[in-house]
Amino acid sequence: MTNKIRSVAPLVLAASCCCVQPFVSAFTTRPATTIRQPLSRPRDEPVLSAASFLDQLFPALNAKPFVTRNSQSSRFLQDFVARWNDNAATQTFNIDQLLDFFTDDAVWNDYSYHQVCRSKLDVARRFRLQSEANVWPRLVVDEASIVIDDATRKLAFSFRHDDNQQQLRGCAFMTLNEEMTRIETVDWVMEGSSKGGEASLRTLALASNVIGLSKSSNKSSEQNVNAVDVNMKTAALTPPEIYFEAWNRRDMEAAINLFSDDAVYDDTAFEAPFRGKEKLRNHLLLVAKAFPSSFAFIVDDLVSSKRSVAVKWHVENNGQELPFTQGCSIYKLDKSNKIENGIDFVTPGPVKPGGISLFIDSMKRKIQTEPVRLLPIATWIAYMYIVFFSDGILPGANALVLEQRTWEEVINLSLNFFLVAPLLHLPFSPVVHPMLEGVFNLLLAWAAMFAGFLSDDRRDKPNLFPMLPAVAGMQLLTSAFLLPYLATRSTETRAELSKDDVGTVARVCESPLLGVSMGLVGTGSIAWFVFGRMADFGVMSERWSTFLDLMSIDRVGSSFIVDLIIFGLFQGWLVNDDLIRRGMSRSAPFAGVAKYVPFFGLAAYLALRPSLPSNSADK
Repeated sequence: MTNKIRSVAPLVLAASCCCVQPFVSAFTTRPATTIRQPLSRPRDEPVLSAASFLDQLFPALNAKPFVTRNSQSSRFLQDFVARWNDNAATQTFNIDQLLDFFTDDAVWNDYSYHQVCRSKLDVARRFRLQSEANVWPRLVVDEASIVIDDATRKLAFSFRHDDNQQQLRGCAFMTLNEEMTRIETVDWVMEGSSKGGEASLRTLALASNVIGLSKSSNKSSEQNVNAVDVNMKTAALTPPEIYFEAWNRRDMEAAINLFSDDAVYDDTAFEAPFRGKEKLRNHLLLVAKAFPSSFAFIVDDLVSSKRSVAVKWHVENNGQELPFTQGCSIYKLDKSNKIENGIDFVTPGPVKPGGISLFIDSMKRKIQTEPVRLLPIATWIAYMYIVFFSDGILPGANALVLEQRTWEEVINLSLNFFLVAPLLHLPFSPVVHPMLEGVFNLLLAWAAMFAGFLSDDRRDKPNLFPMLPAVAGMQLLTSAFLLPYLATRSTETRAELSKDDVGTVARVCESPLLGVSMGLVGTGSIAWFVFGRMADFGVMSERWSTFLDLMSIDRVGSSFIVDLIIFGLFQGWLVNDDLIRRGMSRSAPFAGVAKYVPFFGLAAYLALRPSLPSNSADK
């Protein structure tokens, strides 16, 4: 029986990470046994607003400035929020002005997203995508929650997003540069839309029992008690840190006694705040019973003033950090240094809704303003089903069958990429039907020409699906990458770019040589289609007959024909915006040729279009 329990314990522990996540922010669990920063902190910060954190949880500040404080950080925060809300109010989205508040290597960790922004450029991309999707709610800061420590250049505050649809709350934890004029790091934590604390608590209790940790001896707790001299260590700690110490020792009475009798604690994973010491006690005991004794809450960072403390933390199991258990909490203290108010925010996980929500909002807006985007979306859905999953529509087996013959054919065609190996008679060059080789290499040359539009994706015009990966993917799966890019890309709003505005790869692909070289490859592929491997496949009539026989059983070859048709239909979709970037009219004489003459029209356009000026002064 013991062996069986041990065998499932790792799985249950992994599941418990997901269970602990929704309510891990509960005030029931914070340690100070491991503090990842110096414990001594200034205590002379002016007292914050006397407004109750509970009664005025999120006062509407409108245009009213924050309460005046003799603090550079406070003035910085006021300016930052004002600039943020300028975008929300006007919907003009002057992102460049907002980016002035960030250092070049700023880190923006929005817990709703899997990817952390690790530079100002990353932050700019995130902000521009949000503004393009019209996802820019007004930021209403809870003035009573603001915690500032100029000595450590740190500040924290809670807020709500006011977008007239939902009033989601969140918490921000910031570190400023030495001059306190730019943001170096931000942890941005939003409350979850679902309140799964109660259900997750029951699941975690079950998982804990299966693992056998919650019913084990108090050995782990005893080790925590003996690990430090509590009386000596807590002397330098804030009340929330002392509370964390008690929690990690599972000394729940000591933890409860740190709260005032009328304390109110808002764990955003639960439906309602816990009001009063008795309700707080019941909740603490319930969670302590559910939590394995090996779980500990580790403080990562902290900012405090006389009456406020903000804490950034995560959860560990036997010293190993658990995923999706990071969070931020803000505490208010009464005159007797008891915790009277607190609010917790925890990272969502394992599914982080930020990227998904941004994609949905962006696509909704794009389709509303440009219904024609439904065409590449519908084409992509049909393409993916017909080419990869259908039976009977195209010849050959679907992709799920994984036929060895299919993979061998793909490998052989790849070895003869751009016909280099057969033309040079390289010994590893396999013998493939020349008409199939011609179609394959014509398709690749066509796909490569879309690199001439890489200026469509740049710092001031990011796309949901970046174009460089899309063009690279087109060399492998052609329309499976082209169509999503066309559907999700941002529409061009800026006229007359310079080469300085685009990336290095885009500047290289601006060369007319791209159109000329790919045009030659396409022409050579057509010639190979007709004349290649005459000794093996005969004259036109003979090779055409064997090609038709091959197409009647070959899924790969027939999918190439489908791709050629799609490329022909959609090759002109990027031309209009490219003309705008060059200060030209959409009705330019050769625009029609680029849009409607398959392959060769696009090659001619890339070879003959005006170049972008070398710098902004040359426009």
